[in-house]
Amino acid sequence: METQDTQTQAREGWADALKAVGRRLREQGLISPEQVELLDTLATEFGRLAGHELTAALPVMSIVSLFIERERLARQQAQAAGRVILVRSAVRLTEEEETLLRERLRERFGEEFVLRMRVDPSLIGGLVIEARGQTIDGSIASKLDALKEHLHATLEERESRLSEPQKSGEKE
Repeated sequence: METQDTQTQAREGWADALKAVGRRLREQGLISPEQVELLDTLATEFGRLAGHELTAALPVMSIVSLFIERERLARQQAQAAGRVILVRSAVRLTEEEETLLRERLRERFGEEFVLRMRVDPSLIGGLVIEARGQTIDGSIASKLDALKEHLHATLEERESRLSEPQKSGEKE
């Protein structure tokens, strides 16, 4: 009986480890929230089967292995085809925000891609998206830089007008 309890604990531990791997892959931006949910479902199913013979859990383990391999190949193909989108944000996006972003990017680019998320506090707020050789900069930092340049140009223009000699015929 003790051996069966040990085997059950080992299988339940494997299921917990699978859930943890899904969370880590998600945190690294390697899989989507939907894919994490699928891994959690598979891990839960595996945990449910933990009370049964190990052979009953083998199909779940095979499905998980196939899922992980398919995702790895899809990432490699997307990277090889240049379908990697880098998104920098000032703060870490929530799962809901990232899901919405993925949907919008899929609408815009119309194909599967690998999404790489980076946190860059120097942006202050907003996002910078780099895809297909183009950059979409919606960061607060870039808007502040543009405002600063505009103010400098306005001040230089004003100073040059004030320093111009007055036209002939005008009173000094």
